[in-house]
Amino acid sequence: MHRRGTKLKYLTTYLIITATLVAFDAPRTSVLRNDNGFIDYANRVIVSRGTASVTAKETSQGDLQLVEKNLKLSKGEARARARENLLDLVKLVNFDGRTVGEMMVSDPLTESRVETLVGSAFQQGEIEYLERKEVAIALAIKMSGLAEILVDAGGYMNENLAQSTFLMTRNATPKSERTSGIVIDARSIYHVPAMVPKIFNENDKLVYGPRHYTRSRSVNRGPMGYAHTMDDGNVRRRVGNNPIVVEAVTSDDTVNLTVSNLDAERIRDAEKKFGVLTNCKVLVLLK
Repeated sequence: MHRRGTKLKYLTTYLIITATLVAFDAPRTSVLRNDNGFIDYANRVIVSRGTASVTAKETSQGDLQLVEKNLKLSKGEARARARENLLDLVKLVNFDGRTVGEMMVSDPLTESRVETLVGSAFQQGEIEYLERKEVAIALAIKMSGLAEILVDAGGYMNENLAQSTFLMTRNATPKSERTSGIVIDARSIYHVPAMVPKIFNENDKLVYGPRHYTRSRSVNRGPMGYAHTMDDGNVRRRVGNNPIVVEAVTSDDTVNLTVSNLDAERIRDAEKKFGVLTNCKVLVLLK
């Protein structure tokens, strides 16, 4: 389906995402926060926090075992609340213009699998003991686990084609002259990060999307990285020391980016020679 024909379809999604982002502190950042945790698109992790009061029941004998039992119950309650908060956060994740919550509503199997993933969340950091007789626990899941559930099998590059003819060209080019990745500078426009965004040129032709990389790379690495400055450590890790930097022209449907036709050709040329798209060596700079 042509991208322009999807605008009405995504209008409701856009309003939902916009309303959601109003509740967060920094709508133009790769880390979206609310009172219960955050969604970090740059590091591909979702973290929530839960708290519970520590019940202090005194006995005439001052039973230490009872105090221990009460603390254990409070930890369990904090963990349960963190898990509830984590599920709420996961539902707000922007997948491809659709929120994960929308995808869960439309598919009971997806809902069940996401809930199971949240149920297996790992503890992030140490248990906190707060001054007002509360205990706090943080839980997290990685976006790779979420992607494993949500990313379809079809439409991706075949694993056997992942290492293509660009290897010969790359090896014949001095290392200092190789393009190591693509940086899309979107700091001058409004752009909301997502798990699987795409890049188009000014003629609405796909420059970068699922057909350029394998499903396994989409799940484990993610199609794009995010950072806020070129000095961010994520830049070098994602796109190396010699990336092409191009300006984003617009951001459509809250998730997809448009670059100029000239820059689109530069990106395609870099892919032919060095396989930067095949290896998901793409990063977006956000305000």
